[in-house]
Order: sequence, then C-alpha cells, then structure tokens
Amino acid sequence: MKKIVCLMVFSIMTAFGIHIQPAEAAVIKDEKKMTMTMTEDHVGFFMADSTNVNYYPTWLYYKLTIFNAEGCTLNIKLQRITLTGHAVTLSEKEYTGNHLHLSAADKVSGSPHRNHFLDITKVSGCGDVGITGFYGFEHQMPGY
Repeated sequence: MKKIVCLMVFSIMTAFGIHIQPAEAAVIKDEKKMTMTMTEDHVGFFMADSTNVNYYPTWLYYKLTIFNAEGCTLNIKLQRITLTGHAVTLSEKEYTGNHLHLSAADKVSGSPHRNHFLDITKVSGCGDVGITGFYGFEHQMPGY
C-alpha cells in the first residue's frame, strides 16, 4: 500500500513538475525612415536584405503619408530584384488623393536574403508631393 501511495505522489509531482516552454518567435524589423519632396515623376528605393542570413520568413512593407496629393494618383510597387537585374513585381497599388493628405500602406511576403525595390511613380494630376514614412523588412526569427 505504501508503495502505491509513493508511486502516485511521485507521478503527480512529476506531472506538475514538467513545464512545456511555449514556442515564441522574435520579429526583427529592418526599416528606414524617409522624408522627401517628390519633384520628379519616378523615384525608387533599394532594399538589401543582408541582415537575414538564415533565410527566415520575410515581409516587405511601407507605411507612407503623402502630402499635397489632392487629385494625384501614385503607383507604388514592391519588387524583388533577380540575379540578372530584372524586377519582379510582388505588389502593385495605386493611390488617388481625394483630399489634401493620403495614407498608403502595404505588406507582402518577400524572398529571404534577396534584394528588393520600392518603386513610386506619379500617374496623373500630380505636382510636387511630399512623402514621409517608413519602408523596410520584417523577419520572423524562431525562438528555439
């Protein structure tokens, strides 16, 4: 009888003593802040994904505020640059300003440890527009 009680106590203590660690992942951002007045019809920003040497899942994103955009249409593309130098469009959006200021944001899955490009083009009705905000990468690093 003592043997059974001891085994039960030992089993209960062992069951409560085992603690399973939750799986957590760290999100690492590699972003750049930009503030500019876009006087030309086309501007682009190169994004080198050199901080992700272990090929963790990657997302490209931008969060921009566009000033003096009333009646202006902007085309914004997130592109991956191939090894031969060609641009492959991952996301393309057009933003039309119905009021003085305009918000633009996008997030798309990218290719880990590859070069990418943010391409902004004036489509129609644009003068000099001010652009401020962030663009960059987000990596999800597993927490082993």
